[in-house]
Amino acid sequence: MSLVITTYAPEGIILAGDSRLTLNLSHELNGKKTPFSITASDSNSKIFKIKEKFGLATFGVADINGIPLFGYINQFIEEKITDKTNIDEIPKSLHEFFGDGLGKPACSFYICGYKFENKISTPHIYFVDITNSSTNRINILGGVIQYGANWGGETEVMARLLTNIKIQNGNNWIDVVSAGIPFNFFTLQDAIDFSVYAVRTTIETFRFQQRIKTVGGPIDILAIKPDKTEWVQKKELTANNFR
Repeated sequence: MSLVITTYAPEGIILAGDSRLTLNLSHELNGKKTPFSITASDSNSKIFKIKEKFGLATFGVADINGIPLFGYINQFIEEKITDKTNIDEIPKSLHEFFGDGLGKPACSFYICGYKFENKISTPHIYFVDITNSSTNRINILGGVIQYGANWGGETEVMARLLTNIKIQNGNNWIDVVSAGIPFNFFTLQDAIDFSVYAVRTTIETFRFQQRIKTVGGPIDILAIKPDKTEWVQKKELTANNFR
């Protein structure tokens, strides 16, 4: 599994995600199958820069028919995206490539970028669910641009932190209302910090809990702005461990 997050602020959009690749396997003994998971890699790519102007994040299945998903994503970018492609055209292309072409695997995407509309650069953020053939633009409500954060994959930790809860006090239950987060006042640096907080908190929570460690490894961070898209942080190839 994974945790990828898109945080959208007035200055721009941040995509961030972990790098862990987990394989779900099963062991058969006396005719009974026991499922288990192993960490296959901590250098998997889930965040992608597209044509220096768009960003894509993925979570869900790690492969399709034994071929890593990132290979298909790179193929999709090469075959389907040109310098003239607009951000609002990409969700349909994703459904055609992965849904119709590859049998609707259990993967989802965030696709982010800007489009020049009414003389200004307008942010577009789409959530694309391949299996259910659905697309939602998540940063607009009633025609008004919204600011906030949306994450996919292992969302339980962040949901527990940011959701209203009840605490027992004797025989009574007390409502504890989660304090709001003023995303509309976020700078781009705030969006980066919040994205890292979400992924890092999930990684460290999984580390200490008795559960499968499905989120981990380096955190990749991509910034999408009206004028350019650039890496804030990205793991690199290295041989330092063998010097």
